[in-house]
Amino acid sequence: MTFKQGAEGGIYFLTDSSGNKTHAVMPIALYEELLSLLDLAKGPAGRGDREIYTLRKGGITARGYPEGRRSAPSFVLIKGSQASLEAVESLPSHAREVRESLLGDGSLVLDPRAGCFTLERDLKLKSPSLAAAVVTGSVRNGLDAWRSSGGFSLKQSGFGVKPGGRSRSGRAAAKVPAQSSRQRRDMD
Repeated sequence: MTFKQGAEGGIYFLTDSSGNKTHAVMPIALYEELLSLLDLAKGPAGRGDREIYTLRKGGITARGYPEGRRSAPSFVLIKGSQASLEAVESLPSHAREVRESLLGDGSLVLDPRAGCFTLERDLKLKSPSLAAAVVTGSVRNGLDAWRSSGGFSLKQSGFGVKPGGRSRSGRAAAKVPAQSSRQRRDMD
């Protein structure tokens, strides 16, 4: 066995005679961060094995989860999610039409106590951005707007990233929290 320093300062690896990494030696603070990430990964995700994401804006709260391909997920809004009463003039027509359709078929109803609309059924939408627009009545990047219980956006959780590391917008994918990227790199 040999002892080699890794690319990240303070992390060392034990390797076998073929040079394969067999163990990592790291500062205790990093080890504890990795353990807390593991706890998050094992924690209850809600709705079966799906992680629930939340969007909050101006006193309204909506919850849902991504579904389908990670590179271009659809998004399911969960029954009971709230939506803004007002929609901005610049709301794209397709989002405005979805809101109007939901109001028309009784899926989105006025909640006078809360001062918002409430969703009466689970609703699958084409994208996280459309779901965010329906909820807020304004244009939102859904990959950034929806947050997990750990505070991570859909983008930070690896959604909306095309194979090869590019986001749907063509920009380089957002960096995942340092602990996760180190953990993945060390597993290679």
